[in-house]
Amino acid sequence: MDSRCVSEKTKTILWPDFAAHFKSAASRASYWSDLCEFTRLTGKDITEAGAADVQRYYGIMTEKTKRGELQPGTPAKKFRELHSFADFLCRERERYGLPDTFQDNFYPYLPRLARQEKYARVIPVEDVDKLLKAAEEDRMAYTILVLMYRAGLSSTEICALCPEDIGVYENGTFAVPEGRQAGVYVPDDALAVLESYMGQREERPTLFYNRRGGPLNTMYISRMMKKYTALAGIPGYSSQMLRNTCAYNLFSYEATPGQVAAQMGITDTHVKRYRKLAYKEELSRAAGSLVKIRVEKPL
Repeated sequence: MDSRCVSEKTKTILWPDFAAHFKSAASRASYWSDLCEFTRLTGKDITEAGAADVQRYYGIMTEKTKRGELQPGTPAKKFRELHSFADFLCRERERYGLPDTFQDNFYPYLPRLARQEKYARVIPVEDVDKLLKAAEEDRMAYTILVLMYRAGLSSTEICALCPEDIGVYENGTFAVPEGRQAGVYVPDDALAVLESYMGQREERPTLFYNRRGGPLNTMYISRMMKKYTALAGIPGYSSQMLRNTCAYNLFSYEATPGQVAAQMGITDTHVKRYRKLAYKEELSRAAGSLVKIRVEKPL
């Protein structure tokens, strides 16, 4: 591993003292590899790196994950290891003569990465594109895929969803699936797909239905995923993995409750609109307004 950016002090004093507690040679090698990678990508020794350097490293790791170069759980492992070393240095600051300005800037990322790691089984964005392309002639299947990918709805929630469970308010469009206490924000790009589907669906009790007009079941969703992943020429991903991809993307783009979704325009629509009434749930609105993640309405 290229260690040219690692300072002599870190190589000969700090690292040997920290690594002395390792019982496993593999663990020692993993920590050293990640340390060298951090210094190479930022051009800074860990003792000189600041919050901006760590933020830049996080951005690089996020982009590598999105391109499929890293497994989704890998950045969390790297940040845990770098945090461990930085925390050791902070605790031994006086012993090693490190300045008061040196901080463990890796620690704040751990909760965010832990959430991402929970959703580590995801579908690469290029495969999501292929999946949607394969399903674009089946308007119902396409809409179901979009709601799982962009709104994070589960297959069980999709099956039970009724037209009256969706409403457009002043502060955005929300779905309230059966069993949820709070509404789920539906991003504007997903809403366009949903409205297009609702404009041509038959009148049935449930939003999505089978050939006999009855509600779908999770087995139907499973078969649908198998059909369109095969047509797309991609691995046989599950609906849960597609839903995980929604959550992972939101965490990657640092969705927070404080973000505000763009207000919906007044258009001809088949979903209920509640003008001058804001939906009470604020937590999920910002998630769907992340402009780097969008789907297109099929022709």
